[in-house]
Amino acid sequence: MSQTTLKRGVLSFGDVMVSGLANIGPAMSLFFGAAFLAATVGSSIPFEVMVAGIAVLTLGNTMAQFSKSIPSAGSFVTFISRTFGGAVGTASAFVIVIGYIIAIAGVIAVLGGWVSAILSRDLGLHVPWLAVMIIGSLGITALLLRGVKVSSFWAIVFFFFEAGVLLLLAGAILIKGGAQGISAVPLTPSGASLGALATAFPLVMFMFVGWENSGALAEETADPRRNVPRAIFFTILIVAVLFILSSYAAVLGFGPGHIDLMAKDEAPFDTLGRQYLGPFRVLVDLAGLTSIVATIVAAGNSQTRILFHAGREHLLPSIFGRVHGKNQTPHVAIYTYMGVATLLALLLGLKFDANTTYGYLTTLGTIPLILMYAVSNLALPWYYLKVHREQFGWVRHLLVPIVGLVILVWPFWQLVQPEQEWPMNWFPWITLAIVLAGIGWTWYRLKKFPEVSEKAGSILADSQEH
Repeated sequence: MSQTTLKRGVLSFGDVMVSGLANIGPAMSLFFGAAFLAATVGSSIPFEVMVAGIAVLTLGNTMAQFSKSIPSAGSFVTFISRTFGGAVGTASAFVIVIGYIIAIAGVIAVLGGWVSAILSRDLGLHVPWLAVMIIGSLGITALLLRGVKVSSFWAIVFFFFEAGVLLLLAGAILIKGGAQGISAVPLTPSGASLGALATAFPLVMFMFVGWENSGALAEETADPRRNVPRAIFFTILIVAVLFILSSYAAVLGFGPGHIDLMAKDEAPFDTLGRQYLGPFRVLVDLAGLTSIVATIVAAGNSQTRILFHAGREHLLPSIFGRVHGKNQTPHVAIYTYMGVATLLALLLGLKFDANTTYGYLTTLGTIPLILMYAVSNLALPWYYLKVHREQFGWVRHLLVPIVGLVILVWPFWQLVQPEQEWPMNWFPWITLAIVLAGIGWTWYRLKKFPEVSEKAGSILADSQEH
């Protein structure tokens, strides 16, 4: 039996907010990004995170303002469709779904690598990471199919565990005074040049990806016009504080004067755990695992809703818009999202190790997402002037989205600039191919179903557009 609506009002403000935090996966982001950031910006990692947090808040404003008016499982797709029409919305649906699947494929890959490494190092069990990855992906898919309330609960439990371990480690480092004493140096840009700060900015922006999780859960959230915008801002603020505190403690743990040791360390947080937590170091390994799982579960919940919504409105094949009669989950979207992502990770995993696969796929997947962030920022002032002119505010509906749009230019350029090493030199062309494919799909879809252009964005979380 199939339906076209999700289970309404099953998620509270807390559920949606913490699901967004879980989607970001702060422990995973720090564990895999710290060495690169140390090599790039030196001791100024916390300062870089503060700047990125402010930038992400400008993007959060765009989704919050849209969600106050048209909360929808379609998230960016709905916002763009209601502003620029079904043609742009259809192309956007194609591009953003592909971007999300590519990015989460990298996280699925690193799940296998992380667990395989733990089993080998701590238990002496040598299990191929690709096998672990496939088993883990099947288990998470089964969890997602049980329903958003059940899967969100476990994502929330896992997030609180990883956050607790990060705070425990930070507290231990600060109490012991770090390697060279407490210092305010990491909170300043003194450890890096302007060019270095610019080079690291795309990675730090990527660390925040997942903040938009709340928007796609609008249809299943109680009072979405109030709770979704609040969840977006609280998610960004909380994770920014956690990132700043953890990165500050990590820099002090190695010592600002010995930041080169952190840059050369393949697992800097594991090293910090051994040094400052002693026998409780295993908690760091477990935090990495729960962070990765929580990220996949939370992303799977929100991003499959975008695929589902695009199918429901016939922007993408309507089969994606089916809902399981018993659990009221978008089961076809879930199978497709997890299946394609796992297959993609498997294909790259045959050539690269887990960490390299993670780096390439998450980088490639981020490029289409930045494009969608940018289009949404362009859409916000247009939408409010067209639909809610009486509510239009020059700061929140024009100035802030323009600032956000300008901020996005640099990370986008860093990711697509020419003369990068293989295979990253192919990423701009792959992105262009995705966009052109989206345009081609739009031409086909609107020619076959011309009514899509008029109905795009019409199915919202509740019955009226405010």
